[in-house]
Amino acid sequence: MKNQKIIHSQTKINTNILKKLIACVIGIAVIIVTTNSSSAGTTENNLLMHHAAKLSKAGKNEEALKIFLEIVKRDPENFYAHNNLAMVYSQIKKYNKALESYEKSLSLRPNFPMSLNNIGNLHMTMGHYDKAEEYLKKSLTYFKSFHLASMNLGELYFKQKRYDDAMKYLKKALVDMPTLSRAHKLIGEIHYIQGRKEEAKKELSLYKKMTKKSK
Repeated sequence: MKNQKIIHSQTKINTNILKKLIACVIGIAVIIVTTNSSSAGTTENNLLMHHAAKLSKAGKNEEALKIFLEIVKRDPENFYAHNNLAMVYSQIKKYNKALESYEKSLSLRPNFPMSLNNIGNLHMTMGHYDKAEEYLKKSLTYFKSFHLASMNLGELYFKQKRYDDAMKYLKKALVDMPTLSRAHKLIGEIHYIQGRKEEAKKELSLYKKMTKKSK
């Protein structure tokens, strides 16, 4: 299951910019988004989000949580901050709080692909598969080549034993981001389940090589 990303700063973005910014990550990653605002308050919030992102990436989620809570208190319309706050809540398994924060982010920016992916991922974690599918598909509606949403949707279908659907989205995720090693692992497992042992062996071998390189 691909994890969410913490975002540093707030700006109006479209899917083309988002596509350039998103990179495959291990654990919690950071997207640095530029901003045109020069106000002291916004600059300070951006610096705080940058610092909180680093804390969370280092596993210091309780410290990061305090900072994000302060940011959304200062700037309640900051949908990036609500997304980031939700991600930290999810990391510390406060899932209901995470859902509330993702929903707040989406109430401010309903077509934000990252929050749609993240809330879909969280619903999958919580076993709410219908809601997970709804949000993940909606994320892909706004950002068709969003590899994280495709990966999560493929994993969701794998969990449901909808192997043909899973294969479709896992392959799509690899087209959009060829370095997704876990996609090869799940594709290999599907091949094995469906009796294609040679294909399974190739995919699992790719998975092992890719994970070995990333260490």
